[in-house]
Amino acid sequence: MHAILVTMGTDGDVFPYLALGAKLSARGHQITLVANQRYEASAIEHGFGFHTLISSNEEHQLFSNPDFWHPVRGPLLGARVGAPLIRRQCLLLTKLVGGRDTVFVASPGVFAAAIVRERFSVRMATVICQPWLIPSAIAPPAMPGGLSLPRWAPLPLRRLFFRLIDTLGGTLVGKQIGQARAFLGLKPVRGVFSWWYSPQRVIGLFPDWYAAPQADWPSQIRLTGFPLYDGRPKEDLPADLESFCSVGPRPVVFTFGTGMLHAAQTFQAALEACAKLGLRAVFLTRYHEQMPQRLSDNVRHVSFAPLRKLLPHCAAIVHHGGIGTVSQALAAGTPQLIMPLAWDQPDNAQRVKQLGAGDWLSRRRHTAPLITEALQRIMAPEIKGRCGEVARLFDDADPLAAAAVLIEGL
Repeated sequence: MHAILVTMGTDGDVFPYLALGAKLSARGHQITLVANQRYEASAIEHGFGFHTLISSNEEHQLFSNPDFWHPVRGPLLGARVGAPLIRRQCLLLTKLVGGRDTVFVASPGVFAAAIVRERFSVRMATVICQPWLIPSAIAPPAMPGGLSLPRWAPLPLRRLFFRLIDTLGGTLVGKQIGQARAFLGLKPVRGVFSWWYSPQRVIGLFPDWYAAPQADWPSQIRLTGFPLYDGRPKEDLPADLESFCSVGPRPVVFTFGTGMLHAAQTFQAALEACAKLGLRAVFLTRYHEQMPQRLSDNVRHVSFAPLRKLLPHCAAIVHHGGIGTVSQALAAGTPQLIMPLAWDQPDNAQRVKQLGAGDWLSRRRHTAPLITEALQRIMAPEIKGRCGEVARLFDDADPLAAAAVLIEGL
């Protein structure tokens, strides 16, 4: 089988595909990753073929704009930058389609994969890393920007809400999707957010205790569990960081996403909160310019550290709510304070709070006093105890092997 893995985004969006590719490769299959240009080295390191879906300049155009992390302006910006790329991406994927052994393993956000699948009858598994991407009138996900449906909303109103979301999606990207489809000889399509799923298989890379399947989910969805993969499975903690973690009280980790270039004020507020509480801390970001000018001896900055090895040494983690960070913290039994901005982050934040594994602050409350207060809440013994209970929900099953079997079944 030749599995063509198609995705784009930050580490949390791409690492699950690297993990799936590694598992499929170990099972004897040929792998090609089609993703952001900056993941080419990772693909080569894993022994995969690679093609660029979005260039580093195009990626920077998105992540360097603070609007990308706004709950309303973010999708508008994403559509403005991404929609014109659909036809080019269709041409790329068309060239990669081979014989009957070709299978697409694709993010729903890459519309070109769904178009090419339909045109050439390619077997495809849609992979969903975040349950937020599944519209459900029965159990609606939390929406950014205060657009979440109230709990009292009747079922017909909830269904209307998601039809309106579908209409909005068509308004933002429908023209470019239609043009790409017409170029390949396909008729227009209605309902972007129902059409983008593969009719053959949808794989949810999260467990049912995190997001329970609903009667109005697409019937072809199968859940396998969190992949718990951070891109560098053999890498240990840097020696100086491991030493720092071991010489005093457990530190708190602060990280706000691998695509976040605008967290300087938040790191400064975090520094002030740690000083107020007398906490030791690890500031985790690859963007050095976001660091406060002066860090105390109780704070360390590192560009990268594998969370699966860092979190067991830490008292808590404060982060943006990306699904990769959420799952690693749940598995480690580490209390979480989530500071969501946009996209799936508010939904993940609510799910963590419902599990009793932490709390969250709205985007307007990312201040030092409120971070201080929230840290005291999540570091209480009862939260730590509940985090341990959630960590025990992870079993010995191999979610990636289960996903690989589902893909092979195509």
